[in-house]
Amino acid sequence: MKIVGILLVSSLALASAQPQGFFGGLRNFFGGQRPRGGRQNGGGGCRANRPNYSFGGRDYLVSWRDGCTSFTHGEGASFCRSAGMRPISLDTPQKEQHFLGLVSRERQKYFWTGGNVNHGRNPSIRWASGATTTSNAWSHTGGANRPQPDNREGNEFCLAVLNNFYNDGVKYHDVACHHRKPVICEA
Repeated sequence: MKIVGILLVSSLALASAQPQGFFGGLRNFFGGQRPRGGRQNGGGGCRANRPNYSFGGRDYLVSWRDGCTSFTHGEGASFCRSAGMRPISLDTPQKEQHFLGLVSRERQKYFWTGGNVNHGRNPSIRWASGATTTSNAWSHTGGANRPQPDNREGNEFCLAVLNNFYNDGVKYHDVACHHRKPVICEA
């Protein structure tokens, strides 16, 4: 009985130390799922599930247009899957130019893409579409005042588009995947 009590107290201590708080920690401990990303409105999730934008004959879901602005990279991918889509692949010069322009026109600070960064000698991006590309859209600076991708936090494998965040224009940045941003999904 003592062992069960110790395990229960330890579990409660662990659950309360989790960033989602005591009850969220208990939900995770007992197998429940965390709410999907989206608005931080006291536990409400993001319910957008339909395309709200078109480009080049394809449909997209621009999450910030529906008030959904706070996903980790993984939560953004799950959000897109729940809508029958995937995070956007900026795998052609036309798509890259168009969506970098969109974030600027709509004065959005940033968004997640479906890209994963390879920090090799010649940095490349592996897209959710399966394509691998290189780009000239990398920023010349970032949080450590170094050209991107800089892997500043040591685990910056996810690709975000930042809108003049470092007085650098609309550019690609490698970002640790736990940061929170809106996402663009594509059909």
